[in-house]
Amino acid sequence: MNEQNPKRLRVLEVSYSRQVWGAELATMALAGPLAARGIDLTLGSPPGGDLEEHWRRLGLPFVPLDFSDRQGIRGEGAQGRPSPRQFAAELATTARSVRTVARAARGFDLVHSNSLWAHLDCALAGRLARRPVILELYDLVRPGLGRQVLTAAAGLSTVAIAISQAVADIIGPRGARHVRIVALSVDLDRFGPGPAPVGVRSQLTADVDAPLVGIVGRIDPEKGVDVLVRAMGSLTGGAARAHLVVVGSGGLAPDGFPERVRAEAQEVLGERVRFVGRSADVPGTMRALDVLVNASVAEPFGLSVLEAQATGVAVVGTAAGGIPDFVFDGDNGLLVPPRDVDALAKALERLVTDDELRARLAARGRATALGRGIEARADTIAHIYRQAVSARRRGGGAS
Repeated sequence: MNEQNPKRLRVLEVSYSRQVWGAELATMALAGPLAARGIDLTLGSPPGGDLEEHWRRLGLPFVPLDFSDRQGIRGEGAQGRPSPRQFAAELATTARSVRTVARAARGFDLVHSNSLWAHLDCALAGRLARRPVILELYDLVRPGLGRQVLTAAAGLSTVAIAISQAVADIIGPRGARHVRIVALSVDLDRFGPGPAPVGVRSQLTADVDAPLVGIVGRIDPEKGVDVLVRAMGSLTGGAARAHLVVVGSGGLAPDGFPERVRAEAQEVLGERVRFVGRSADVPGTMRALDVLVNASVAEPFGLSVLEAQATGVAVVGTAAGGIPDFVFDGDNGLLVPPRDVDALAKALERLVTDDELRARLAARGRATALGRGIEARADTIAHIYRQAVSARRRGGGAS
């Protein structure tokens, strides 16, 4: 292969989701930069959902893959091991899915799994179709059979890409030699400092002159929106002027949870809070904020934090999961323990009442984001793809 003019690669991106979540957004953001590097992505996923719609809107090819619904490998109540019948059903489903992916994979140079449910199936399908397989690991999987399956999938893959050290750490020794950490990135052309679009701030808050704290993400128990509501409610003095905007949907939250959070927020904060749903203009929304909070129990990475840093917004994150990989307390943001209402309130009080501190942390955060742009990540991913394909053609494995 001519290194100066390498062959274009065709990559099958496999997802079992019909919806657009963080992993899917990250993949779509990379499609253009990878195409500029000679790598063409085709999505293979269940047809008829938001993901297919968003993907086709980008003008990218789509292959419908019909997968059977997965029942999971935990016992009743999400505890323990599955029953023999449940385990047998999962094995049959896996076999069908492996055959489906293998048939599709033969038309491509490489398979890339972006979906937790798809990892083992894709790793096995790659062996069947004789194609290299890249797994992209986005999830903090609890100890148990699920983590064992993920470790096995990583061991069968060509390369497993973990988006943070915390995600990499869940893979046991059998799969660890295949794991590389490639952190998520931010599109610096979209996310940068500047004034918010006209009228955006007034859509997010009842008082455009009050400090505005925002949280961007799903309203579910793991994301800590309820913790942030209570922290905002406990602010005193000048900090109590601050308003809160929640940007996101209920997602996969348990029935009634988003409604309970809204009701508590209205009771505690009244006109100081707004829930605005998902934003069609995340960069514009970020620019309207004074502080961005990620209050997750354990975030695999924390992309909203990096996007806020790129936009020049001061951030508060939890000292758990992937956020401490790039947020350093007191340097380019503030870190608090998960689920600690008092600690979060104290961090918010410092930021909303100290303009100098807020500006210093925002500037340092912007410098952090400049080193984590999407073009650099595209270079790394493209190198991994080409290395994997070249190794297969030589009859060996990828390093």
